[in-house]
Amino acid sequence: MSIETIQGYMDKALRRFEEHPAVTFMSTNETLTYRELRKEIDKIASFLVSLGVKKGSHVAYLIPNSMEFVLFSQAVARCGATSIPMGVKLGVREVAFILNDSDTDFVIMATEMHMKTVLKYVNDKKEQQQSVKVIGLAGFNLQYPEEFITISRQEIQKVENVSSFPDMSPEDISMISYTGGTTGMPKGVMHSQGGKAAALIASFIEFPMDDRDKVLLTTPLQHSAGSLMLRALAGGAHVYIDTFKADTFLKTVQEKRITVTFTVPTIIYRIIDKAKKMKFDVSSLRSIHYGSSPISSERLKEAIELFGPVFVQQYGATEANVLITRMHKFDHVRALETGAKFLQSCGKPCLMTQIRIIDDGGQDVKTYEKGEVILKSPYLMEGYYKRPDLTSEAIKDGWFYTGDIGQFDEEGFLYIVDRKKDMIISGGMNVYSVEVEKVVNQHPAVVMSACIGVPDPDWGELVTVFVVLHDGVKCSEEEMVEFCKARTSSYMVPKKVYFKENLPLTQIGKIDKKELKKDFWKDKERQIN
Repeated sequence: MSIETIQGYMDKALRRFEEHPAVTFMSTNETLTYRELRKEIDKIASFLVSLGVKKGSHVAYLIPNSMEFVLFSQAVARCGATSIPMGVKLGVREVAFILNDSDTDFVIMATEMHMKTVLKYVNDKKEQQQSVKVIGLAGFNLQYPEEFITISRQEIQKVENVSSFPDMSPEDISMISYTGGTTGMPKGVMHSQGGKAAALIASFIEFPMDDRDKVLLTTPLQHSAGSLMLRALAGGAHVYIDTFKADTFLKTVQEKRITVTFTVPTIIYRIIDKAKKMKFDVSSLRSIHYGSSPISSERLKEAIELFGPVFVQQYGATEANVLITRMHKFDHVRALETGAKFLQSCGKPCLMTQIRIIDDGGQDVKTYEKGEVILKSPYLMEGYYKRPDLTSEAIKDGWFYTGDIGQFDEEGFLYIVDRKKDMIISGGMNVYSVEVEKVVNQHPAVVMSACIGVPDPDWGELVTVFVVLHDGVKCSEEEMVEFCKARTSSYMVPKKVYFKENLPLTQIGKIDKKELKKDFWKDKERQIN
């Protein structure tokens, strides 16, 4: 089995640690050693082969954080099939789109809300004389339609092991991972076996850990947490899997002596608020990796007081295996001690990533000038599934065009200013929503905020912010506007402020601006004004 593939690396990794604990699922307290994990993966892979899964089959899965997610996702890879992971919080519309767009042959599921959608897909394919098999996982208290194959892990143990699984080559497609799609419909990002293998090597450089580490993952394993899971298992760490609740998170860190975790800023804020009310020992943590957005300076100070100097930020993209830049622990501490602006950056390029910032003519911009972030790495996507047109737009001469607007400072820190498509044009001026949010978030009453453009006959687009305040704290719209006027350009000052108890989040914890925009733009043909 080639070690130049993710299949080869993970097969070899799971044979290195044998009796060492590999995975614990907190809800059931079930633990599998590396030997047990490998044996169960091979057994499930044999079952999938018996159903007809083979090299090149497209296998989608809708499984919440669980032991089953670990086992079945790895079994799909073991078979040489192409994985299509889907978040269990995806809407039925998105799931229907992904199933059809990805030409899914097999579905593995453990969610109730998507049953009708998956069944419709099966029946639609049957009318086209195409067969789709659906496996409904037992143990999730769900009643699956009779068209599904309902089976438990215990029943799978009776399946006879196949003698061997197909060997993959570096060029074979390992995964089609659909973009989060905060604008428009998702795109299928194709990653090769070789690309995923290169990403695993890169993660060894960027995420130091070994067989003494205990890694807690509570965000969806379909996303960045899943990449960290593979890194942890490849290095012999003990992975603890749960769904997020602030008190249970802190309790697990204390009782299991967790050393590494991954999260997002909104979750960090909830942990801080809970820790203020209840005392926990979190001294075992040595690395908290976070991503999706910069962290508030004030809240980071609180977080470091609670956890110590253990924070590492990452900036990534589905198309680049989520490994683009890192801001390390030392830089977090240095920024807090000196008041340096680079705390609002996403760090510096990863060791295996090359980054440029270019203008509309394709020329590199100067320090502090804004432009589009483009990058190269050995683990870039192969392209968008069935969309050569979008692929040729996104990848030119080996460079991936991220669609993010960024700038470098004199030290080489990268700042993401906004998405190209998320820019607000108000009164003829370009307003970068992230910069407005940075100003609003400086207000001591603010927990978090989101800035969008709202169609307006006078301004074109009205700079509008949604604000969540600290419990028991009051702030008026007039006060917020005056606060911003004192700190930023007049054209960037919000024209309208809405106060909310909470903001809608995407399944990976980002503020869902598409949801915020929906009511304002629903009657518009275009999303610009």
